Amino acid sequence: MSELAKESEVNLEPAVQECSEEFSASDPTQQYQQALNKAIAQMEINQKEPWHRDPDSGTDNEADRFNPKRELLRSWLNRLFRIKMTDGRILSGYFVCTDADANVVLQATSEFTEIGGEERVLGLVMIPGRYIVSIEERNPRFSW
Repeated sequence: MSELAKESEVNLEPAVQECSEEFSASDPTQQYQQALNKAIAQMEINQKEPWHRDPDSGTDNEADRFNPKRELLRSWLNRLFRIKMTDGRILSGYFVCTDADANVVLQATSEFTEIGGEERVLGLVMIPGRYIVSIEERNPRFSW
């Protein structure tokens, strides 16, 4: 066994033996649990610090969180939209997200070459904002 492995081993036998003498539980499982709890309590374990939000991050800013424009985007989530593109195609799907470049992600999307044309099922798609001509909502909110 290497030196490092020997140094990193934790010998719980003395603590378990001491706890066994100290606790006189009739159930061996309960006795073991008590000994283990005491051994863990004796060890110095550094608890992880709780996660704190980054005040410099735009998404964690309290003022931006309740921005009316952000709330409008939230209200569009899972709604059926129809997007007309510069090449004449029409995509119909449920709004998932957008970004600063006006790219839009739709799920359960179908493509139509013209109104009343043949449907082609695409699934999850990202539509670059530069190719979007118009966006319209097709029906009330739908939850997955």
